[in-house]
Amino acid sequence: MSENMQKYEKAQWQEAQAAVLDEYESYLNELRKKGIEFTINHCRQLIVYQDLIAEWHHKLPTLIVDLEDNPLALTIFSDLAKSGKSHLLDRSYTRVTNWVDYEPSPLSIWLELEEDYDI
Repeated sequence: MSENMQKYEKAQWQEAQAAVLDEYESYLNELRKKGIEFTINHCRQLIVYQDLIAEWHHKLPTLIVDLEDNPLALTIFSDLAKSGKSHLLDRSYTRVTNWVDYEPSPLSIWLELEEDYDI
């Protein structure tokens, strides 16, 4: 862990994990309410969220090791301090979409959705 990054306790990581999972569930509820057309139009965001949330589903010791050096992931703690809930997935999605090489094709989106369905 980098010396200039704050170290968080296990209980704080549990709270962070729960907040990120809640953010994802809230997003899924939004998709359900807004319907299939909205969901189709936002499938890229859904796929990115699913990739990000997979990391947060790890057992806590693995999660901590994977993310304790990640400055973006650590912003979850400032979210919790400011508003008591996570905005990390939304912030991460915004960051990912600004990557120069971020342009999943419709075929790759379809394949990802098929793979998730099969799982």
